[in-house]
Amino acid sequence: MMITRLSQRILASTIGWILLGLVMGNMMLIYIGFIPFIFASIGFLLQTPNIFEISSSDEQEELYIDDTVRVNRSLTVSKGIGPVIIYEEIPSEFRLIDGNNINIYWKGQEPIKRHYHYEYECSRRGIYKVGDIRFQGQHPLDLQPPYKRSINNTQEIAVNLKPSIVKRVRRRQQYTLFPMPSESRIKLGTPTLDFREIRQYNYGDPYKSINWKATARLGTSPWKKPAINEYEREGKRVTWIFLDKSMRLRLGNSIANSFEYAIQAAASLSEYYIERNCRVGYAEYQTLRTEFTSLLWMKSRAGNEEKIARHLDVFYPESGEMQLHKIRRRLLGVQTDTDGVGLFEIIQQSRKHLQGTNPLFIIITNLNEQGGVELTRAIEEMTKYTRKREPRTNIIVINVSGYALASDTLYRKMAAKALQVEEKRLLDELSSPGISVINWDPSTQDLVHRMTETVIYV
Repeated sequence: MMITRLSQRILASTIGWILLGLVMGNMMLIYIGFIPFIFASIGFLLQTPNIFEISSSDEQEELYIDDTVRVNRSLTVSKGIGPVIIYEEIPSEFRLIDGNNINIYWKGQEPIKRHYHYEYECSRRGIYKVGDIRFQGQHPLDLQPPYKRSINNTQEIAVNLKPSIVKRVRRRQQYTLFPMPSESRIKLGTPTLDFREIRQYNYGDPYKSINWKATARLGTSPWKKPAINEYEREGKRVTWIFLDKSMRLRLGNSIANSFEYAIQAAASLSEYYIERNCRVGYAEYQTLRTEFTSLLWMKSRAGNEEKIARHLDVFYPESGEMQLHKIRRRLLGVQTDTDGVGLFEIIQQSRKHLQGTNPLFIIITNLNEQGGVELTRAIEEMTKYTRKREPRTNIIVINVSGYALASDTLYRKMAAKALQVEEKRLLDELSSPGISVINWDPSTQDLVHRMTETVIYV
């Protein structure tokens, strides 16, 4: 049987008093020595609480940011005497708002059954593992070591991003400068009524598409091919969403910062376009790359593109619920990073998926002087894959301004206003025909409002 330090001290005290009594020939000292011995003997007859049962009645539902979770537990202890401690660890990102996840009860001679609960708020998105349930039974006289046991809890909590904030945008009699992408014209697909060109007949073309009047007018000789009418083919609308995961987007606190709002915008826009039968692509990029990543990119361009492909966080355009699920799942775990691949390199690497699609590009970032040059370079590369469609836009840059989120004092607010002036200058320099720049301050503005501020009636 294992004993505690208190038990060792009692045993040493008993032996000491008895030896002292024998040496001095004093029976009173010997009797005093038996007092702690009797105390320890009675204490060892008491058993530490060690038989318990825990049951739960709560049901796990789909959770979103700021949702409240209530945990109901029932504890039964049937054997032993002494205090009982029950502890459940919750993720540090969650906030306890009611009850307590640490509870202490006294177990007497009779079995006890206690019900307890606690509530916590899911403050941040992500996938979290619920901590183990730890039970500890203490000996009432601390003569025996505590009985400890841990119940392994394999449950995971997935805190999803808030429901789409752009669902209420409707396209009835107006469209905004936050447009739908144009349909891509592809070689395969059902012909539309939109005339494209007159070309020569090729093997496999239907005879009904031959334009006999144009054939006669062009003076086609008998040994030449006739002219046919070529119509545009049906194609899927394509949208690309690029998320900047630079450390600069961590303006604010651990819960409300620019990066969290940027993720919310990416999730909402992905849902918005996929629900409208668009093919949506998603990619993460780094504004300020390290020398290693830049060198890796140059080597890959020289001969081996598979190396850079391993470092790409890209979902190529697809439609349907499966694509939306993959993007949402990725956004649950994405974090800011000090390394990564630049936006220009991602465009270069994805060029085969961009050619002929005429996509709508959406870039979610935080504009700054250092990353402005690289962003301009990437936008110039994007324009190679788009067709000008005035007055609508092909490229949208959403600047998530987080200076106000990081301003909690008077001096910081003054500094934030000065930085916002510089930010506005960068926005003006980036704006041009075909490029729409949206400056979004999450602390005071709604993204939907920023999208629909400029409306063109059709």
